[in-house]
Amino acid sequence: MKKRVRVIKADYLLKDKIGSGHVSPEKIKECEKIIDELDYDFAPYAKDILDRLFTCVEKTRANEMALEEAKPEMTDLIMQIKATAPMCKYDLMGNLANIMLNFLESMETMDQHALEIVSAHHKTLATLINKDMRGDCGAIGEQFEKELTSACERYYKIKKTAANADEKTS
Repeated sequence: MKKRVRVIKADYLLKDKIGSGHVSPEKIKECEKIIDELDYDFAPYAKDILDRLFTCVEKTRANEMALEEAKPEMTDLIMQIKATAPMCKYDLMGNLANIMLNFLESMETMDQHALEIVSAHHKTLATLINKDMRGDCGAIGEQFEKELTSACERYYKIKKTAANADEKTS
């Protein structure tokens, strides 16, 4: 079975702005200061992305969107959360999005069980935003990460067991 490869064309806008090669320590400190002092209300942005993720999940459940059509959209939305949440001090949200992104990118085909994991992930991220849970959230954050990782591992274990059973019957 061939895997579909999606080619994402590089955007060289940042390279054009700062050039290539070595970045001076002063520039790095300046950028870090800007990020540290960032006063951006991340919640509306995150809620918009999460609303779009919810819509994608619901359309897929209602068979208005095919699973394989939904997967790239879900991946793109979760990638946006992964990229922006940590800059806005929602570290746990970024960590969970990273786990989910790895899960989605590593699966060959999307199915209803994977969709339920994405749905639970959506609910978790929505709770983090609604309760303004910033940072890594300590022990609770570790538990969230552990549970999501465990759900992904159980999914793959079940898929592997099913694949082995199919091989034995053929």
